[in-house]
This record gives sequence, structure tokens and C-alpha cells, in this order.
Amino acid sequence: MRTKLLLLYMLWAGMVWGQNNSYKKEIDSLKEQYNVSKEKINNLEKNFEKLKSNLTTTFSEDLITEIKNSQRDIQSQKDIFKNIYLLVESYKSILEKIKKEQKKTIDSLFVFYKEEDKAYFPETVKSEKVETKTYLYFGENKVIDKDLFSNKKSTETELLKSLLLDVGKESYLGDITIPKKGQKFPFYNYDMILCDEHYSFQKLAIEIKDGYFNDIVAYVTDDSGDIHVFTNQVGISVLFYSVYGKTKLMYYLYSIRKEDFTNENLNQHYQDNALKKLYIKVTDIMGYNYKIGNHYIPHDLAVELPQDDVEGNKTNEKSGAIYQIKQNTFLEKIVELRAYTDFLALFGQSQNGLAQIEGRAKFYLFPYPFRFMWSKKYLGQVEYLPSVSPYVNYSKFDDKSKYVNINKIDSMRFELVEKRFLTMGLYLEAFKWQHKNAPVSLSVFGVVDYNLTQTNFGTEEIPEEIAIKALKYGMGINLNVKRFNNFGFSYKFEYSGFNYEDFNSDKRLLNLPSWIPVVKHEAEIFYHPNGNPNQAIFTRLLTYNDAGNSNNQAFYQFQFGYKFSIGSRSIKQNLE
Repeated sequence: MRTKLLLLYMLWAGMVWGQNNSYKKEIDSLKEQYNVSKEKINNLEKNFEKLKSNLTTTFSEDLITEIKNSQRDIQSQKDIFKNIYLLVESYKSILEKIKKEQKKTIDSLFVFYKEEDKAYFPETVKSEKVETKTYLYFGENKVIDKDLFSNKKSTETELLKSLLLDVGKESYLGDITIPKKGQKFPFYNYDMILCDEHYSFQKLAIEIKDGYFNDIVAYVTDDSGDIHVFTNQVGISVLFYSVYGKTKLMYYLYSIRKEDFTNENLNQHYQDNALKKLYIKVTDIMGYNYKIGNHYIPHDLAVELPQDDVEGNKTNEKSGAIYQIKQNTFLEKIVELRAYTDFLALFGQSQNGLAQIEGRAKFYLFPYPFRFMWSKKYLGQVEYLPSVSPYVNYSKFDDKSKYVNINKIDSMRFELVEKRFLTMGLYLEAFKWQHKNAPVSLSVFGVVDYNLTQTNFGTEEIPEEIAIKALKYGMGINLNVKRFNNFGFSYKFEYSGFNYEDFNSDKRLLNLPSWIPVVKHEAEIFYHPNGNPNQAIFTRLLTYNDAGNSNNQAFYQFQFGYKFSIGSRSIKQNLE
């Protein structure tokens, strides 16, 4: 109202003083403001649409921030335009009332003013959403639509829902999200600056190992239909994927022509040099999210997405897809047991344990891979303190040879190490290096364990057994080489020492050596025929050498055995 009164006063004053054409200058000024504001809105909306085209189901945080800022700029400019529009509308209305006889002239002056321009008025801005559909992934490529039972109410259906849709702590890994098939996504340069190139998503292969996404392979297509393959170089921690995933890039590997990919001639590769300078942000083609209470390290897993559901339907044909990954956390997948015998003891060539059983469980500490030496050129990845493994070993000796002769300990002190019947300790992996494209890994470890050996101060008929205790600690290196995924070789070198002085207070044990330094070599070949690393056969050669200056004692073990797991599954009861 105040604006209209002001305009009325200006027009009346102009006519009183004879300045009949002064209002035309005002209209020209409003016209310029009006058109400039419209042009700004058009440019901002074009930029907004371009940003939207980069949006995928993984919701890159940087891109979301840009979109929100663009929405805010559009809203602000539309507010400005609305004020200009209303001002022009009021000006025109007042002129029409004062100069009724010049209506045609006034209409010609306001030809830029249009009723349909109200479409530029601000409106409530809705968040951009990409529709996704949720599926349950049960391993072995079994995928079920989560909405399968949504409209079914039978007792059988409710029972199946309670079993299949259960996402309890013991079986639920989290959600892996992939884009819709053909979804466009942007490329970046090495400095994480957005490029103009856009390709289409096709499929994804993922391997989770040792607590991180070890191998991620993305298949994307250009406008001609050729397939281009990108992969990560350094693993990405499962625990910190939401934090560091957006900073990780995928690198170009090779390309496959459309006709070769269709005919499954996947070995017909070629190199596109232009793509070697383009990178994919991992979070643009894969999302991972966990549920509260389930933020743990999963078992090793290899999965290819998308997968058809059990009814043969394409899961990401019409929208992005969320796969709820479920695993069974049986104890057999956590605790590793070994039972073996020593050939040298079996044939009387050594006084090693006739039968031995060993248990070990691996716990992850900091499974966070880093680029080796922070080099731009990929030289592999390293981990610091990735895991710790408590272990126990029990050895069964022949009754006639299980005791250490304490009277000959000066000349036969290495029997204290050879005839240990119980060992309990911790194996700490301090440093680990591996290259994703090489079948080899190297680690530095520390070890500390508590050992028991027996001596007899009685007779064979009436034994008086005393346990000799020792604390061993040391360090070493471990080299692992794989021929196949289920067949490999492991070598360990360890330098350690046994402390007897501080753990034996019995006066009859005063002549025990205070410290025995030991050099140990261990070589093992293993094979697991059924694809389960906790169900394997192995053969192992160990050598122990007394590293003391005045001793040259040693013993050897040649073991053959079976690595198995505890069958700790739920017991089902049949009711009559």
C-alpha cells in the first residue's frame, strides 16, 4: 500500500510540474530489473538441473551441499523477482487509473510484463530424492524383495517374515546401495575436481576381507555402449566408510567393446588413454550403511551386484537398489582349531608331541589400510596394528619322554622348549603390507606366551610332577603367498626368548637357565577343498635353534593335520 501511494505521488507530481514523460524513465528502469532477474533465475535453474544430473543413489555429500546451495540461490532470486513483479504491477495499475485515455500507450510500455511470469515466484523447495528399492541378500547370490510379503497376511507368511526379515545383531551386516542401471554419474580428476564427463552405471563387484572393502570393481558404459572397468587401489575400512569413502577414488583398468561384452568375450580388452586421467568417487557408485548396534567387522564376503531376485526380476532396472547383507555368525567362522600329529615323533625320530591341538581366534584392532609411503604411484597398502590373535596349544607326549631331566639341564637345556605341553599367548600383527594385484603379503608381528613344561622328582611308579613355567616374548616376520584362493604357502621367521628365572620359585629349580634365546623357522602349505578357510588340511615344518653363544642345540617338527571349526549351531527339537 505504501508503494502504491508513493507511486501515485510521483506520478501526480510529474504531471503537476509538466514532466509528463518522466514516468517512462521509471518504467524503463523497472523493465531492466525485471528482465535481469528473470535471466538470473533461468541461469541458476540450468545449473541446478546440471547438478541434479550428477546425483546418484549414493548421495555424495559434496554434491548434496552444492545442490542445497543452488536451491537457496534460486529461492533468493525468486524472492527478488516477486518484489519487482509486484512493483511493476502496481505501477501499471496506477498509470491506467491516472491516464485512462492513454491505455494503449501504457500497454505498449509494459509489454515485458506477463501474467505467466508468476511461475518465477518462489515456492516450497522439495529435497531431491532418488527412489530406491530394498532387497535382502542372503549369500550365494540369493536375493529377495523386502516387499514380497507386504500384502500377505497368512500365518505361514508371518512366520516367513519373522525368519527372513530378521536383522538381528547375529546376522545383519548392513546396507549396500547401488544406483539404478544406466544412472549417470560424474568423473573427477586426481585433485577431486569435478569433470564434464558423465558415464552410466552397469554393475559392481565387491570383496570384503579383513575388515575392509578390499576389492571394488565397477563396470560403467559410455554413450556408445562400450564397457569401462574401474577399481580401487587401497582398501576402505568398513567401520569408517561413511567418513573416508568420499575421499577415495577408483582408477581405470581396461575397456571392453560393446559387442565383446554382449558375446561374453571378456578377454578382448583394450586401453582408452583418455580415461587414465579420469577417476570415479567410490561413494558415487556404492553406498554402505550400518544399523545402530551392528557396527562390527563382518566375515569375508564376495558379492556381485545387482543380482536378480529369487523370482528372476531385475533388482535395479527401475530404481536404485539397497541390499541388506545378512550373515550367520556361527562360532565356527571365528575360532580356528587345528589337530595334528608329528611324523618325527610318530616314527620315534624325535621326542615331540605325538598329538597336538591348537586353537586361535582373530580379533581386529585397526583394520584401516593406507597407501604405502603415501606415494601417488601405487606401491601397495599398509596397515598398523590390524589384528591380535589369542591362541592356545596343547601337546600330548609319550609317558616315558614327557619329562625334562633336571639333572642334565646344563647340557640339555633346550628340552625345556621342546617338551612344552601347554602354551597360551597372544599374536599381535604390528605391521602388514600387501599389494592388491599381487598374491603375496608381508607382516611384522610380536608374540608373547606363557609356557608349561613338566619334570618329575619322583619315580615312574610314584611320580612327583612339577610344572616349569616360562614367559616367551619376541618378534618376527610372516610371508604369505597364494597359488589359488584356497591353496597357499606361509613362512615365518621368529626371534624370541624364554624367561625362566622370574617364574619358578621352587628351590629344586634353581639351576634352571635364566634365559634361552630361540630362532624359529616355520613353513606351511595349506589347502581347503570346500572353499572354507576354517576347513583345511596342512603340512608344516618347524625348526627351533638355541641362539645362545655357548649352545648349538636344535629340534625339528614335521606336522600333518587338519584345520577345522567348532560345530556350534542351534539345536532344533522336533515336537510330537
